[in-house]
Amino acid sequence: MGYEKVSRIAVRKLISELKDDLGSINLKNDLTSKTLLPNSLIGRAIITNREKIILCGQGFLKDFLKQKFPMLAFKSKYSDGNELNKNSIILEINGNVKFILLIERTILNFVQHLSSISTYTRKFVKKIGSTKTKLLDTRKTTTGLRVLEKYATKIGGAQNHRQGLYDQLLIKDNHIKLLGGIDNTLNIIKKKKIKKYIIECDSLEQVQKCLKFGSSYILLDNMSPNEIKNCINLKKNFKRKILFEISGGINHDNINLYSNLGSDFISSSKITNSAKSVDIGLDII
Repeated sequence: MGYEKVSRIAVRKLISELKDDLGSINLKNDLTSKTLLPNSLIGRAIITNREKIILCGQGFLKDFLKQKFPMLAFKSKYSDGNELNKNSIILEINGNVKFILLIERTILNFVQHLSSISTYTRKFVKKIGSTKTKLLDTRKTTTGLRVLEKYATKIGGAQNHRQGLYDQLLIKDNHIKLLGGIDNTLNIIKKKKIKKYIIECDSLEQVQKCLKFGSSYILLDNMSPNEIKNCINLKKNFKRKILFEISGGINHDNINLYSNLGSDFISSSKITNSAKSVDIGLDII
């Protein structure tokens, strides 16, 4: 999905979150600022990271400010994907402080969440190192935020797997069970003349049957390292291109081990559903 489309989604999400904070986008709804601060007060704010991060969401913040708060001036020398040392100035905003405080929590929540995912993803990528294995994301994302979270994994160095059920044919264990087992499943694939698909296997026997049948992309699910090695070694018996993906139980502690088994891909939900929040704050200076 192109950046412009993702940005439109991001700006809509930011507007929605701001409405949640205010009830509606109205300066008067910020009761504290309305009560205590003069309307004409001008100031400068900086958004900084209190720890080392891989920045993500910066471009969306700029688009949001341009479209909805043109009265605020902003500048930054950083872009999404930059590795920032602690206390870097992510964004400088100048203008009416009431507007700055109005959007503070909305924009901080947003850039923190996406930067958390991109930062954690980069840690996985570094663990994989120079092996040929590529990291994939999954559909295990926060409801309503899949497009943005997958953007963040890409910024962190992962490759996007399928966006949803509509863009790839992936035959999983429940499909195989409902179809009466692996043999019946392969017969149905043949009958329907399905050529391009990913099929999930959880045993060496299933992999052997799929390879003999002609499957070219096999997902090895919840297998031990030794089982995975045995499955991948079967490639040498075939002259065609065969792709293997490892999935299930992959985390930051064991991904280095699994990335050295010879697979083409490793998919992990941890990069989207287990990323620890990074510390980013806004200060009026």
